[in-house]
Amino acid sequence: MRRLWRSIQQITSPKTPYRNISDLRPFQPGDRVLLRPKSSRNVSATLTLPLKPGLRLDTHKGSITHDDILGKRVRDIVCTGPTKSAPEGTDFRLYEVRLEEYVRFTRRLVTPLYPQDARLIVDLLDLHVQAPQWGHESAGPKIEILEAGTGHGALTLYLSRAIHGGNRPLPLKCSDVEDEEDHVALGQWKSTRRAVIHTIEVSPRYSTHAQKIVKGFRKGMYHHNVDFHVANVSEWTRATLERRGGEAFLSHAFLDLPSTEEHLSAVTAALRVDGALIVFCPSITQIMACMEKVKTDAIPLDLERVLELGVNGGTGGREWDVRAVRPRAAVKANEAAREVVRDGEDSGVEVSDDDELPVEGAEKARQGDKGGFKMVCRPKVGEMVVGGGFLGVFRKQRM
Repeated sequence: MRRLWRSIQQITSPKTPYRNISDLRPFQPGDRVLLRPKSSRNVSATLTLPLKPGLRLDTHKGSITHDDILGKRVRDIVCTGPTKSAPEGTDFRLYEVRLEEYVRFTRRLVTPLYPQDARLIVDLLDLHVQAPQWGHESAGPKIEILEAGTGHGALTLYLSRAIHGGNRPLPLKCSDVEDEEDHVALGQWKSTRRAVIHTIEVSPRYSTHAQKIVKGFRKGMYHHNVDFHVANVSEWTRATLERRGGEAFLSHAFLDLPSTEEHLSAVTAALRVDGALIVFCPSITQIMACMEKVKTDAIPLDLERVLELGVNGGTGGREWDVRAVRPRAAVKANEAAREVVRDGEDSGVEVSDDDELPVEGAEKARQGDKGGFKMVCRPKVGEMVVGGGFLGVFRKQRM
């Protein structure tokens, strides 16, 4: 392993730094730049294609050539050609595109997660990635995160940014290779990754588009942390689990799929103990369907919380109380019917002032007690927010 790193280091030792301070670094071919009218910040910004000599950007105020942008720096001014409404042209200020802006302004085939929702999901995973240390590259388990439902690639980018520090820098020699998968140095580098995003999409078209989106941000700096797959998530998870000898390998998982509950069992089998499994559902009833599936199939998951997202990009975060309960009257009737409890022994029914008794996770289902349950589904006390979707946060239990 050390010999491998010595050979890779010879390729990766750059003559110039990987990252430059944005106000000093001039825009270069391949960069994507955000333009805003100098006179008004209320007008929507324009995102360029990757800069290339000879290309032209058409705006609502006139045209700007890429050659006018190349060589300039952040917050420099470029001017459009003359138009009827502005004979002297219109000034635009140049900005380095931020991730939030990139997600919102790139062309989409599907509706992406809003940036604030993506940040919330990453925060719920509570990721703390350590940088690899010389001589201890293989110490500890990998961080492997599953994203099912790649979609636009917005969450993929946020997840990849969160784990980016866990991998060594990509060999510079790989950056100019068109067919990257055939590059030996890239293959060697991928074998040493300590943090990986597995993102799965059933649509080849959406997956290809998402790869372009991820690769298009900051010249693909987060692209190589991600492995893209076109597959059914349950089938892929089972096959990967079998290939790895049945040992759970996922640190966390996120599911944004139709009929999410049908994939819970397969994904949970590949999830490490205490790993988070977050599901995104458009309606609260779908969260309830996931919880019912966990209970009836005895899937070792514990529902920690349910959060409501904001609508139209608004701020969300209101917590909901969603749990399976048995009405107290049903518990008493059931206990009265049993004659297995001897006089003087504890009946096992906890006395409570509540009208309902909660059932946590899959514990009751594993004990074979499945009947008579009702669902509690109500917003918890807090800020009033109109929902744009719901997140169910589960944790893998120890069997």
